[in-house]
Amino acid sequence: MNVRLETHLSTLKGVGEVTERELARMGFVTVRDLLDYFPRRYDDFSALKPIAQLRPGLIAVRARVEDVAVRRAVRNRRMVITEAIVIDDTGSLKLTWFHAPYIADQLKTGEEYFFTGELKFKAGVFSVVQPQFERPSSIDRAGKISAIYSETAKINSKILRSLVRQCLPAVDELVDPLPEVVLSTQKLMPLAQAVRELHEPTDTKKLQQAQSRMAFGELFFHMLTSRVLREELETEPGIVVPFNQALAQEFVASLSFSLTNSQRRVSWQIFSDMERGVPMSRLLEGDVGSGKTLVAAFVALMAIRAGFQTAVMVPTVVLGTQHLKSFRDLLKPWGIRVELLASHLKSKQRLELTSAIQAGEVDIVIGTQAIITKNIQFPRLGLVVVDEQHRFGVNQRLSLKDKAGRLPHVLTMTATPIPRTLGLVAFGDLDVSLLTDMPPGRQPVQTHICPEEDRARVYAEIDKRLERGEQAYIVCPAIDVADPSGSRAVKQEMQRLSRTVFRHRRIGLLHGKLKPEEKDAVMTQFASGELDILVATTVIEVGVHVDKASVMLVESADRFGLATLHQLRGRVGRSDIASECYLFTTEDNSSRQRVGALARTNDGFRLAEIDLANRGAGQRFGVRQSGVADFRFASLHDTYQVKSAQKVVDSFLKQEKIVKYPQVIAVVNSLKAVTSLD
Repeated sequence: MNVRLETHLSTLKGVGEVTERELARMGFVTVRDLLDYFPRRYDDFSALKPIAQLRPGLIAVRARVEDVAVRRAVRNRRMVITEAIVIDDTGSLKLTWFHAPYIADQLKTGEEYFFTGELKFKAGVFSVVQPQFERPSSIDRAGKISAIYSETAKINSKILRSLVRQCLPAVDELVDPLPEVVLSTQKLMPLAQAVRELHEPTDTKKLQQAQSRMAFGELFFHMLTSRVLREELETEPGIVVPFNQALAQEFVASLSFSLTNSQRRVSWQIFSDMERGVPMSRLLEGDVGSGKTLVAAFVALMAIRAGFQTAVMVPTVVLGTQHLKSFRDLLKPWGIRVELLASHLKSKQRLELTSAIQAGEVDIVIGTQAIITKNIQFPRLGLVVVDEQHRFGVNQRLSLKDKAGRLPHVLTMTATPIPRTLGLVAFGDLDVSLLTDMPPGRQPVQTHICPEEDRARVYAEIDKRLERGEQAYIVCPAIDVADPSGSRAVKQEMQRLSRTVFRHRRIGLLHGKLKPEEKDAVMTQFASGELDILVATTVIEVGVHVDKASVMLVESADRFGLATLHQLRGRVGRSDIASECYLFTTEDNSSRQRVGALARTNDGFRLAEIDLANRGAGQRFGVRQSGVADFRFASLHDTYQVKSAQKVVDSFLKQEKIVKYPQVIAVVNSLKAVTSLD
């Protein structure tokens, strides 16, 4: 059969009506769709080792089942544990599955299987948790590197490998988007060969070359798109906001404290941008509590006195309410009108506020991204401040031309420390300003890594703080049911604490499944002091500042990245109250060592670098929430490749005319679409 890229999958051997429907449900209709579905990992049976030679890490072994049994956990009787002992001629190995009693029926004592998983040394025993297994007789995988795909209940990797094998002859039709000049100078594997190797690796070396080629392509096109976006925006006429030195001096004099050196520096960078006559695209990056809101108010004042309005976009109404108070307090001496446009307004109030905005009577409008919709007109919009949410894309900026007459200046703010390698990719089309100093008077949060035996003591310390009128956060990784590893869930934890140690305290619950208005109501209660404790998931990672919140307890802290833990820690210590952060971890030494970095430093930028290194190749670093499509192959930990891709992009743009490469333009245009708000 002559297989082409657009050949329907129904023509392949083994695809009946049921399989065709399931493939379509997975998004696979043609051969092209399936070829673009790359394995999530590989089982390497090219060099099987006996059990005695296995070392911690990903392993693959051929062994015989000696014993298999099902039991219930001692501490949690609802947790079902399946354990098996497998052996070969050199030794034995323990395998464990959680909540999978059916495994005992699938494994036959005395029979051989291929087992794959991660070997760990814990409590003095080598074991593999949640391993995958397959009968050797079902497919001859010995001596091969076998692709493992993301599966469904009806379509497993064995089926996908068979179907992809039939599709591979069509790879020669694939058009390589990378220009030949890039392929040759970087000595990259051609696309067709790379796709073949990814699905059916010849050997480890060629597989790595294929992965590197795909990773380089991702980095190249994302950086190229960023450069194109920057150049396009700089050709647009901008709004001129002249620097008013007298006004700047008035603002600084009105403060009851001194600006930090970095606040002065970044404010001047922004003022310089706004008077150039080119639309500003700047990222204001500062650690938690570094004073980004003050800088935003400062530059907004400058824009308003020049005759322009400012829109401040926030992810939640609660954060919007906080900004409303902050902007009003900071700008009160100049009679600046600041309003919050939110869903809680009644129809009449909303209509009156919308009319005032359209009449140019409101200087600063705070709200979610709905404030830039076509239903709301800004006759003098000059500045957009985007706080803690998806990056403001080029499509949104262009949609504001009708409102402002010209493209407004855009200042994006984030409290998530971004390593340089990530910044090169995710924010290549933005100028970056860093707030590196902390306002005077802030006390660093004391961070403690806690084993389980410290729990009673920590609860007692928290209760002492609550007795003084302070407040506490307790964060859990799950919502409904604790996972097999024993991580706590917020619903169960709230019930347990309400019945036991904190039954005399007012406790609230916050998680991602609540409706937006429910989340806002709970956070408002906590911010106003109506709750003593807030049991929550990481939805509080970026949120309001509660001055009396002085203690943070994180359950299963080893489940989170360091950047997330640092953001959670930043929810406390927002005033002059000495604050504490307690991180409960497992007994795993490597996990405790990683989390221990948090106790050694409060520098978010350093922690972000450590976090990126720990995650390593193949992990995601939240790039999508920064407005750039997720990577399937690129690792931002690979500093060499990131910088290499940047140099190649620079060279390509200097020496080549992009219009000569329609395949490059097609990829760039597709990536532009994902720089918009979801």
